Amino acid sequence: MFMLRKLIFIVLILSLSSLLTICFIPIQKVPKPEKPINITFTGDVMLGRGVDSVLHENPQPFKYILNITNNTDLTIINLESPVTYSNNQSEKLVTFKADPQFIKFLKEGGVDVACLANNHIMDYGMSGLNDTMKNLKNNGIMYVGVGSNIQEAYKPLIVNIKGKKIAIIEASEFVDEYSQPATKNRPGFAPISWDHIKSAIHQAKIMGANYIICEFHYGNEYHRIPNEFQRMISHKCIDEGAFMVIGHHPHVVESIEKYKGHLIFYSLGNCVFDQQNPETKKSMIIVVTIKNTSTTVHIYPIKIVNCYPQPMDAEEAKIFLKELESYSNIKIKYENGIGIINN
Repeated sequence: MFMLRKLIFIVLILSLSSLLTICFIPIQKVPKPEKPINITFTGDVMLGRGVDSVLHENPQPFKYILNITNNTDLTIINLESPVTYSNNQSEKLVTFKADPQFIKFLKEGGVDVACLANNHIMDYGMSGLNDTMKNLKNNGIMYVGVGSNIQEAYKPLIVNIKGKKIAIIEASEFVDEYSQPATKNRPGFAPISWDHIKSAIHQAKIMGANYIICEFHYGNEYHRIPNEFQRMISHKCIDEGAFMVIGHHPHVVESIEKYKGHLIFYSLGNCVFDQQNPETKKSMIIVVTIKNTSTTVHIYPIKIVNCYPQPMDAEEAKIFLKELESYSNIKIKYENGIGIINN
């Protein structure tokens, strides 16, 4: 009887010990999978000249691509025309100006950020630039690449998306007697300068940016292959810590380069424009999806019809993407009229 009681006691002690051990095992938290971040980039958007009359008749420039621009976390465009009623026109050969009432159509089209450092933002001087900044702000559209001095023009725009900080830095290559770039004591746009770009990238890091995107207005018009300056400045950005580089200005789509594991889109071409050259009417919009350590880019081939972008049909898209792949150093997967890059 004594032995039986002793055995029962030992069993109880062992059971209690096992239970306590289980209770005090530290619970390992399984990290929640990150939500994907989706960012849309378009090429040149110009709301003046021939586009003006089309907007008055059909005020929906993004009508055919709303499923792209209005369904992502962030949509970024290059705004190629100052938005102003100013008559302070530059003496340069080609100038653009957009009616301020058209800004609301950008917002309705899903536009969140306008890149302003380009060769037309100063077409109507400081009054045109100030009006543009004010009109964008009043319509809830952020902007980057301009400011009251060069430090402000180069200040990274930080956008918070799903717990991550996206930094956007933008500058333009084109400086001439009409352009008025920002200086230490003068307002204007950010002119491309490696020292300032490097400083801006470092500033973005200090601001806690998880992803740094550099956008540049650079290159040669109507050229499909980037020049050495474009390559040099883009490579330096990646070397310095940029996540991706996006370009505009040539009015046609330039090559895509994978450099040290990062993507460079040298030119996205036009988006909303009135140019008549058939090559300037074939373009693309890209949606960059960032999830954990992977990046997927969906390329949406577009054609510009009566100044407005609309998706290419399946056969047109296939030909366009095949040609783009032929002068890029990256593989583009084709699927239902869309190009896909897995990086």
